[in-house]
Amino acid sequence: MGLIFHDLIKFDDAYKIINENMEKLSDSEIINLSEAYNRISAEDIYSKNNLPLYSRSQVDGYAVISSDIKDASYNNPVKLLLSGETFIGETPVNHPGSGKCIKVPTGGAIPIGSDAMVPFEDTNINGNTVIFYKSVPKFNEISNAGIDVIKGEKILNKYTMLDSRHIAVLAATGLDKIKVLRKINIGIISTGNELIYPGDNYIDGKIYDSNAMAIESELNSLNNFNVKNYGILSDDYELIKNAIDKSVNNNDITITIGSTSAGDKDMVYKILGEYTPGILFHGVRVKPGKPFIFAKSGKKIIFGLPGFPVSSMMILYSLIIPNIFSIFNYNYNYNKINAYTKENFELHVGNTDLLLIKLLKKDKKYYAYQVHGNSGSISRIMRANGFSIINSTSEYLKKNTEIKVNIFNNNIPDILIYGQYSPLIEDMPYNIRLKSIFIESGYNDIIRSMENNEADLYILNYKNNPENKNYDIIKIGTPYGFVYSKRNYDTAAILYKGSGLYDYSYDKLNTKNIIYLDNPNIIADYVKNKRCDVGITYKNYAEYYNLNFDFIDNIYF
Repeated sequence: MGLIFHDLIKFDDAYKIINENMEKLSDSEIINLSEAYNRISAEDIYSKNNLPLYSRSQVDGYAVISSDIKDASYNNPVKLLLSGETFIGETPVNHPGSGKCIKVPTGGAIPIGSDAMVPFEDTNINGNTVIFYKSVPKFNEISNAGIDVIKGEKILNKYTMLDSRHIAVLAATGLDKIKVLRKINIGIISTGNELIYPGDNYIDGKIYDSNAMAIESELNSLNNFNVKNYGILSDDYELIKNAIDKSVNNNDITITIGSTSAGDKDMVYKILGEYTPGILFHGVRVKPGKPFIFAKSGKKIIFGLPGFPVSSMMILYSLIIPNIFSIFNYNYNYNKINAYTKENFELHVGNTDLLLIKLLKKDKKYYAYQVHGNSGSISRIMRANGFSIINSTSEYLKKNTEIKVNIFNNNIPDILIYGQYSPLIEDMPYNIRLKSIFIESGYNDIIRSMENNEADLYILNYKNNPENKNYDIIKIGTPYGFVYSKRNYDTAAILYKGSGLYDYSYDKLNTKNIIYLDNPNIIADYVKNKRCDVGITYKNYAEYYNLNFDFIDNIYF
């Protein structure tokens, strides 16, 4: 990688440099209130009306002059003449005076001259006479105009991100339009000879461009950006430079994906170095995402993301999105919770680790499990429900350490399934899968977890399953065997060493060319796509991929 990454910048310093170079936005636009969700207000807003807009009843009952019934009781009821009725949406009527009452529904306007409401349940009616059994104070069960918001009161601060609560209050005051900061224009450019578009026919050696679609959808979900995708560019210097020039001229921010490292085909850092002031840093002490670039052309911002999917998304979450919002004078924060690690987390000393996290909620506490994999394993993001930013000073974050987790959504599972991967997981009822997380582990860790009664369900496929008084044991047989494209094979695939299926498989393959995979489903996929000749996996995967299957035996989970 040459000399480019010999002087990496710290994560916190990278954050600070980006933040300091984000010039504040002042341009605004007026939009319909119905389109304002997540937009940033451009001014303080003051109410043009009282809330409630008029004095209204909080009950179904009778509007009275409170002094008329000040001595009313069950032993001394007071009778008033019913002199009329009002309805929702009608303008206030005049109260006819002492000795009389008017029927008013919940939400109806209080008659002018009355000063209290009496619920139906504290009265009785006989013809046109209403009998009152209780006295009430002035303003009983009345929401007076302006008791919530007074006309002229500030109801929204400048630089507030509007949500449905703000919109409800603004609409209640009669507002239909609002001045907000304009959207930021962002261009996205994907680079790489290996990329093809989702939907294209697959070609060996190519990969579908998932990064651009993920980044575009994430930015669009925030409703403050106009995002233009410039498509996929091959590794050609002039082609990439022309596209970056076009995006820089037409947008506030340009995001490139790929070509940020130091290989012969990596063009982006060379092109960005030609701008003024050019590259402000190239390379961050962060895992994943080390080849990240931050550059400027005049006042225009350019982010150069690495090509691996997890790297690009984690940099987007941690360094780009929060800093883009600083342009609006808005402090963007993810929802955070405190959680306790339920295993030792692997770290990279001297770096900031961006850890994808699986969260579990138990007894009003949150517990965190690390989602393992490399920076190209994009499914890790889908399997996570949050991420943590850890400045790593040791090789491990010890079990039971409290950490902060930025959550992607509020759907935190409360059922823990622990053990070895099995087709049984996919056959579980939908409502169980929706409310659960699966943590894969080896035999010794499973036994320790069972002793501590940590999980709701354990899945094991070892021959000598443990007896445990805290759990009922149900044995289910799952057929496994050879899946193959040809019987005479050179390469074979089995599950990784230490998995239960590995113990049943390793002595049944007559070859030294063995591929160890993480998932029994992937074994069938490898055979189907001729990445290997044969594999040992479960029968249901053979059926799913329409492969030849030779039964070996049943594994009992």
